[in-house]
Amino acid sequence: MSRDFRFGAVVGSGMTAQAADSAGADYLLALNAGRFRVQGASSLTSYLPVRPANDWVFEFAEREILGRCKAPIFAGLSVSDPGLDIAALVDRTRELGFSGVCNFPPTSLLDGRIATVLDREGLGFDRELELVRQASARGLQALAHVVSNAQAHAMVQAGAGTICVNIGFTGGSTGVSTRWSVESAAAQINRILAGIPAPIEKLCIGGPITSPEKALAVTRISRAQGYIAGSTLDRIPLEQTLRDVAESFKAIPRLAAVEAAETTADAALVGSSHSMQEVRRRLSDLAHRDDPVLIRGETGTGKTLAARVLHGSGRRTRRAPVVIDCPSLTEQDGSALLLGTATSRGALELASGGTAILEEVVALSPGHQGQLLRFADEGLIQRIGETSARQVRARIIATSSIDPRSSDHFRRDLYFRLAAEELALPPLRERPDDIPELALHFGREALGDTPRFTNAALRRLLEYDWPGNVRELRHIVRRAINSADGIVGQRHLGPLDQNILSDVNTGLPQAGAERPRTERDWIADALLRNGFHRGKTAQELGMSTRTLYNKINKYRLEV
Repeated sequence: MSRDFRFGAVVGSGMTAQAADSAGADYLLALNAGRFRVQGASSLTSYLPVRPANDWVFEFAEREILGRCKAPIFAGLSVSDPGLDIAALVDRTRELGFSGVCNFPPTSLLDGRIATVLDREGLGFDRELELVRQASARGLQALAHVVSNAQAHAMVQAGAGTICVNIGFTGGSTGVSTRWSVESAAAQINRILAGIPAPIEKLCIGGPITSPEKALAVTRISRAQGYIAGSTLDRIPLEQTLRDVAESFKAIPRLAAVEAAETTADAALVGSSHSMQEVRRRLSDLAHRDDPVLIRGETGTGKTLAARVLHGSGRRTRRAPVVIDCPSLTEQDGSALLLGTATSRGALELASGGTAILEEVVALSPGHQGQLLRFADEGLIQRIGETSARQVRARIIATSSIDPRSSDHFRRDLYFRLAAEELALPPLRERPDDIPELALHFGREALGDTPRFTNAALRRLLEYDWPGNVRELRHIVRRAINSADGIVGQRHLGPLDQNILSDVNTGLPQAGAERPRTERDWIADALLRNGFHRGKTAQELGMSTRTLYNKINKYRLEV
C-alpha cells in the first residue's frame, strides 16, 4: 500500500508528451512506435524498415519534446544494424539532452527465423546489452525491455537501473490480440523479475493492460512497481482526454485508499469495468419499457438487485415490487400464493400496476408454469376457487441462475414470453478489475468509513475465483473488517483458504475438494462455516430462512 506507483508514457508527439508530463508521468519514452501510432499505424510497424528508426526518434523528440517536459525522457534506440557505432549513438543521445536510453523495438519480441538470424549474427539481445553498457558508462540512465528472467539479470549486470517486463503488444481495441489475462500476465511478470535486486525499479508494459484498473490489478499481484502506457495514450486524439487518462494511471496508488465510485446504491452493480458499464447502460435502456425481462447470472451476481434497480428506474416506482421466490412454491400451496384464493389476492394480483419479480423462475413446477404463461400472454389470473378470470397489468422481471433453454422441464413457450429482453450479469471472476472497488464499497457499508487493505489482502482477493460472486465477496469483506483492527490483512481473509470438511453421508463436499462452484456447494460451504445454524446461514447468504430450508431440502443437505 505504501510503495509508490511509477507511471511511464510512450510518446510519439509533443502533444502526448506534454499531456503526460503535466499529469505527473515519471518517465517519457520517445519511441518510433509512438510516432507510428499517432499517424494511425500499428505498433508492429516499428519493426519495419520504413525509415531510419533512431534518426526519426531524434528528429521528432528534438523538435517537439526535448526541453519542454520536466520528466526524464528516454530515447528508444534500435541497435540491430551491424554498421551502427553504438558508442557514437549514445554520445549523440546525451548531446541532444535525453536523460537515458531504452532498447526499442526490442528484438526479443521477434520470433521465428528473423530472431534466429539476429541472434546468430550477434545483432539481437547482445547488441542491446552493449547499448545499456555504453549508456551507463556515459552517465545516462538505462531502461531495459526484457522478456525473460535471464535477460533481466543480464541487463542489471550491464547497468540498467530500470527493468521493464514487456508482455507483448497491447491487446484489446487499442492494439493487437494478446494471449495474456491479467492473472497470467502478473504470474509471468513475477517469473521474469525473480531475483532482481530491490534498488532496481521494476515496470511492465503491454499485454492485457489497457486501463488504470487493470494496471492496478497487475501491480497488486506482481513484483512490478509501475506501468508504461503506450497505445493506451497514443490512440486517444484529444489532449484533454490524454491528460485525464495519464492522471488516472498516476492516481492508481489512491485506488485502494479512496472511496469507491458511487455509480449506484446497489452493491451488485458497483464496478467500473466495461462489462458493468454495459449492464448499467442496458438497465437504463430497459427501465422505461414494459417488456418482460429475463436476468441471468450465476448465484450471487446480484440478479434480484438488478431487477429492483430496473423496477426503481421505471414508470412503476410508486408501488414496491412483489418478489416471488419460485423455488419455495410447493405443489400444494404454490398456486394459491401465485394466483390467490376467493378470499385473498395472490402475488401476481398484488403486483398489479407495478412489477412482479420472479426469482429463479426455472424452479417453477409445470403446473405453475402454465399459470404464469397465461398471465404473461394475456394478463389474466384466475384465483383458486373462482370461475372467472381477472385482468392484471404488471411487468414481469424473471431471474435465473441457468439458461432456461437448457432445462428439460421448463416450457419453451414460457421462455419466449419471459425473455422479450435478456440481461446477463457477469460473474465476478470475469471482472477482477472491479474487486478493489467492491471491497471498498462493502467496507464502507460495514464501517461507515473507508477501509484499508494491505497489499497481500488485495492480492488474495484478486487471486480468488469467487464461486459465490459479489454476495460472497461482501460477506468475506464484512467478516474480515469485523475481525481486523484498522487494517485488513491477508490473515483476516481466512475463509478463502479454509478447506471444506464434510461427511460423505450428508452429501456435503469432502475435504480437499475444489472450491464450491454450484449453488449446492456454495450453500453447503456456508452451512459448514456457520456450524449448521440455519438462521445465521440464511443471513450470510442474503436469503430468507424459508428459502434456505427449501434449498436444503432441494439439494438434500439435511444433517
